[in-house]
Amino acid sequence: MTDKACNVCAFFDGAAVSEAAKADTAGLCRFNAPTFLTEEEMKGAAQWPVVQSNDWCGSFEGQAA
Repeated sequence: MTDKACNVCAFFDGAAVSEAAKADTAGLCRFNAPTFLTEEEMKGAAQWPVVQSNDWCGSFEGQAA
């Protein structure tokens, strides 16, 4: 497990997860702009990517102390 996981990243928003994706280990990644994932979803609003708290990526930035 990495110490640069989503749940300790400055871009992780664990409080704003939609009801459909709500889980203790899920959150939204606020690094990139919201996007549509499929053509069907383009009929609705774009959404922030839902990530698991133990996910990670190359855009990690630690939270301010």
